[in-house]
Amino acid sequence: MSWQSLVLFGLPLLAGALIPIQTGANRMVAVRLESPLVAAGASMAIAAVVLISIGVSSLRQGAVHAALTSLPVWAWAGGLMGAFFVTGAIVIAPRIGATSYLLLVFVGQMTMAILTDRLGLFGFEPRTVTPIQVLGLIGTILSATLALGSFRP
Repeated sequence: MSWQSLVLFGLPLLAGALIPIQTGANRMVAVRLESPLVAAGASMAIAAVVLISIGVSSLRQGAVHAALTSLPVWAWAGGLMGAFFVTGAIVIAPRIGATSYLLLVFVGQMTMAILTDRLGLFGFEPRTVTPIQVLGLIGTILSATLALGSFRP
């Protein structure tokens, strides 16, 4: 396997591994501040400061203006979606458990990913969805169902 392949597969695995840690860290902030919304806002603000600081150094002159005038409106909603995810993790994961929460998130991700690939949504080129990918989604749904089977409110 090439170095590039290791990076292309390794970084998403690392990002996925960090999500339960992020959920726990954000939950701890929410408990101490007694506000999941303030904790989510703080998390998003820290991310924004870091990313903007790094990103500004790589901007080409006129890039922001071009983006503001040429992107579809829905493309700017990514931050709102991130805020929804972070707030949901803070509020819901402690109630149903990290495993159940993230399995349900993954079912949603896999379902939308298959639709996105098949239909070429959100700027992606249409791709053939394979039976193995559909089987993976079914397996994920079964995993979430099994994990939630032990849930007691």
